[in-house]
Amino acid sequence: MPDSREVAVTAVMAAATAATTMLIVIPFAPTRGFFNIGDAMVMLAGLVFGARVGFLAGGIGSALADILLGYGFFAPLTLFIKGMEGYVVGYIGRGRGPFYRVAAVLAGAAVMMAGYFTVEWVILSFEVALAEMLTVNSLQVGFGAVISLAVWGLLRKTYPALEHYKYSTSSRREALAMGLAAIILLGIVSAIYTAFGVMG
Repeated sequence: MPDSREVAVTAVMAAATAATTMLIVIPFAPTRGFFNIGDAMVMLAGLVFGARVGFLAGGIGSALADILLGYGFFAPLTLFIKGMEGYVVGYIGRGRGPFYRVAAVLAGAAVMMAGYFTVEWVILSFEVALAEMLTVNSLQVGFGAVISLAVWGLLRKTYPALEHYKYSTSSRREALAMGLAAIILLGIVSAIYTAFGVMG
């Protein structure tokens, strides 16, 4: 059971993720998606507060931004893809050294790119999905990784207590269950979107 501080942190980070995502919006017509810098906050949530906060703040905040910006058809996909991005970053990098933090944001970037590529391949086409992954999404996670690591470095110096506060930890079994659940739910949403031509 998360404590009240963790609930509050999750709410604040979800709001910050939504706001950061909405800060810069550059549409990508082929997928009806858009470039943004929200991944920086998704990754930061995981690095600072761990996997569970990373999942909830990254998923809910990013999906909320999709809805508020008029990209609501992406919200169910974003909820799980960005959620797992934050989860993976927190699972690998929270409370560990520089090597693990870099590995964490790279793994989170891979999750985000693979997630959107796969669902857009199923719903739209291989060519469109590949084009977005190689341009918009690779730039997004690249900026996100650099910004999140830089901001976390500043926060560690300014507020060293952040690094030592104990938040809920995630077991390997939970991580595997979260990943499997996300894949299944993304498959269900993709199948529904394909059947009804939601993004076609």
